[in-house]
Amino acid sequence: MVRVFLLALLFALAGLGTAAYADCTSCFTAVFAQRTSSNIDLSFTAQADDNVVLPDSVVAVVMQVDGNRTKCLNTTLSKTSQSHGLAVYRGTFGAYGTYTHSGRIELAGQIYEFTVPLDGTAGKIAIAADQSPLNRNGVRVQVISAAPVTPNPTLAPAPAGIELPKIEPAFLIGGAVVLVTIVGAYVDRRRSLARSLTA
Repeated sequence: MVRVFLLALLFALAGLGTAAYADCTSCFTAVFAQRTSSNIDLSFTAQADDNVVLPDSVVAVVMQVDGNRTKCLNTTLSKTSQSHGLAVYRGTFGAYGTYTHSGRIELAGQIYEFTVPLDGTAGKIAIAADQSPLNRNGVRVQVISAAPVTPNPTLAPAPAGIELPKIEPAFLIGGAVVLVTIVGAYVDRRRSLARSLTA
């Protein structure tokens, strides 16, 4: 019986642990790249709590072009705007490649991997499994120009109605295990009580 309670506690703690790390204090949320005939405009959107101060610039390392490994290209991206917990990092460098760029970028000690199409559509960005420091010995690229500063980025309008809290699946599984354990213990207790009355 004690094992069942310990198992239920383990699942409940696992669910609470994943719920605690569901939102970040500072993280990259989107990446975009637009290729022109001579330049590539690379942009990252970062989300941060209001009390977090984001750096004025970040370094992105482009490691693959069109799916092929290339010499690492380090480029510094400047923070062009920050408002209401959102920041935009942007820089422009000489164009090469036709379809995609892939690489790594660092924010607040956290390394992210990205793959971005060069047609202006959103790319993919996620926390890297390999958290080794960025290779800063690659080809240094001087930023040709940074995009103009946006005074206040516009936020999407808030959805109408009541927003329900986000519940992580592991938390639900842990809660279900606890509930089944309690019901099972109640049924076992009732059966043993019934047996003692009939004996």
